[in-house]
Amino acid sequence: MIILLMLSIGLIGANSLVLSPIAAEVALGLGASGPADVMTAAALYGAGVAISALLLAPRADRIGPHKALVQALVLLLAGLGLSTFAPTLLVLTAGQALAGIAVGMALPAIYSLAAIIAEPGKEARTIGFVLTGWTVSMVGGVTLSAYIADFFGWRAVFATLALGLLAIFAVLRATTFPAHTPAANPTSPISGLRVRGILPALFSVAALGTGFYGIYNYLGAHLTEHLSRPVSDAGWLTLSYGLGFGAAMLFDPWLDRAGPRRGLLAVFSALAAYYTLMSGWAHDYTALIALMFGWGVLQHLGLNLTVSRLSMLDPGQRGAVMGLNSCVMYLSVFGATVLFRPLYEMDGLTLCILASAGLAVLGASEALIARLKAKRTLEPSL
Repeated sequence: MIILLMLSIGLIGANSLVLSPIAAEVALGLGASGPADVMTAAALYGAGVAISALLLAPRADRIGPHKALVQALVLLLAGLGLSTFAPTLLVLTAGQALAGIAVGMALPAIYSLAAIIAEPGKEARTIGFVLTGWTVSMVGGVTLSAYIADFFGWRAVFATLALGLLAIFAVLRATTFPAHTPAANPTSPISGLRVRGILPALFSVAALGTGFYGIYNYLGAHLTEHLSRPVSDAGWLTLSYGLGFGAAMLFDPWLDRAGPRRGLLAVFSALAAYYTLMSGWAHDYTALIALMFGWGVLQHLGLNLTVSRLSMLDPGQRGAVMGLNSCVMYLSVFGATVLFRPLYEMDGLTLCILASAGLAVLGASEALIARLKAKRTLEPSL
């Protein structure tokens, strides 16, 4: 079951991450003025995820996360089909928006299923294994897609993702997960926002997500416009990041012992220092490849901790809570694309990286304040 959830994350993640490295190819194929225009589709994808996660994810508390995931994958297949055959940038954007709506249902359902099947005391390890699906998306999806776009065209990228997703869909429908007990009371975004500790936890999600996408969404454009590299060279960057993300699984047992607040304080502090280091090497392609590995390690740990923190808050409203997680994370996709664009146009990727360092400082500050408050009140360190 865990492997199936991991592969689901891999295919979903590949679609959400693939547009940046192939943006130049898509722009050329659809007659857009440049890669930055194509990233509008990524922004609306993120907005679609956010809205769907807010409004549709609570369905998992009523019908069960397994059924919710199957329904979401049907919508995602439709969005990928539309993206594959899009004749214009507008149609591609519509296809990605539909895909975003599907992912807004799918990701909370996957995270909920991971928490349900996890053994007590091993939640972080189980969630960490499922999250390595993002490594699959990076190493096997995004990296390969850069080469597919170079040799077969960008449409083949979305077609390949659709075929892989169709296979996962068929297996998921035939798989039996633990029986679902419907929530005693109807859940909603409002009920989720009333859960104790939800707002600080969502702030951590926003700081982590905006910092990541503010850099990643402009990495492909930086590569072609500032480093004069071909699209396929983005594959080495995502490969290095993905390997680091996967290697971080070795630290997941420590996360179960440390607890989310203590762990997030360490990870956000490390990210702030690491981003500062990265900013000085943004124009060195070889150095960026090496630095992407460490970035992947830190992002895995941060993502695991934020998801674990939220999943522990209220098991009875896990669908609504994880929907809020995905809503905030993918609002970060939209917000980072829009807010970091002036920074990118002003000084390329360097200024984007420094802005992400500032967000990491805010994340560390929240974790420190929450940890000190928990010590004073003797609350669990969530």
